[in-house]
Amino acid sequence: MLIKKINILISIIVIIFFSLIIYFTIDSQLRRTIYSKFIGGYKLINYHIVGGYAYYRNFEAASNRILKYIEFSQKISSGKNVMLEGIIDSTELISSKAYTQEDFNIMQEVYIKINEITDDIYKNQIWLARSYSDDDIEKTKEYLNKALVLSKSSEEAYREIIRIFSNKHEVDDLVRNYCLNYFKEFAGSSIGKISTAQSENNFFEASNAKFAISKNGNFKNLYPKLISSLNTYQNYEFIFEKEEDIDHFEILKKFPPGIKTSIRNIRLINNVINELDINKLVVYSLSSYILNQTNDEIVFIAGSLRDDIFRFYLNENLKKIKSITFELKLERLPISNNSVCVNFNEN
Repeated sequence: MLIKKINILISIIVIIFFSLIIYFTIDSQLRRTIYSKFIGGYKLINYHIVGGYAYYRNFEAASNRILKYIEFSQKISSGKNVMLEGIIDSTELISSKAYTQEDFNIMQEVYIKINEITDDIYKNQIWLARSYSDDDIEKTKEYLNKALVLSKSSEEAYREIIRIFSNKHEVDDLVRNYCLNYFKEFAGSSIGKISTAQSENNFFEASNAKFAISKNGNFKNLYPKLISSLNTYQNYEFIFEKEEDIDHFEILKKFPPGIKTSIRNIRLINNVINELDINKLVVYSLSSYILNQTNDEIVFIAGSLRDDIFRFYLNENLKKIKSITFELKLERLPISNNSVCVNFNEN
């Protein structure tokens, strides 16, 4: 009798087991859900473990952990896969704590393995350049040039160029890039992640040359414009498809850190031209700083790479606005003193 019950129990377990296998095989949505949950959990575990190593500046342990992470990801699927973003996040976390050449040397194998998977990650090119800068300056130049191809407007490559130049290395072509291009280039953006979710703080992913306005906080209806050049005021006009009462408007932008944004001569137009007195408005942003203001001009300094919103609240509700115009100028602040380019030009 007992043997019969055991056999029945075993049969039930076998039936349930094979039923689950069949269901898992047929239901592709279930497979994707389980796989996504597993990948997300594994990413979170690794990120927290590497975070602990970062806190104690244990670069060797962090490197070994990320190398195992990479090895495991390539067993799942070779080349670029969904686990790569988590690997980059963990690598960026520990690399943000690397200050010495030794720190970067310990992490070098991680950067090499990532580059073998894909060579189009901007920040990994910078990390590789730094890790080779003590013993192979030619490879450093190679990786920095690759970074500049990926994004001429991002500042990390230029900062590394200046650091190498200050250590008396011969990097004339790279210094020329800084002195001639840094203050003029604006296209593109930093390519540090594999992907970034769309949010209020991410309107123009991978494009520094775009900005837009919205009315009354309606971010679903943006009016975009392209910026063609730096260092000069340009006039922008935003014509609306229908008249609307406005009590505030926003300027949305994705500019690199260290950008000086000057806005002047703001006009809201209905049956008359309403010139705004900035000193009578309430103006603020998500992450920039106000450097200066007059009654007709306000100047912001970008403090981070995140997308930003400049908000302008009027002192009255203006009726039936047909268009908004203003002048805007962008300037890049230097990341070194003048002697870098002065010395370069004298040679």
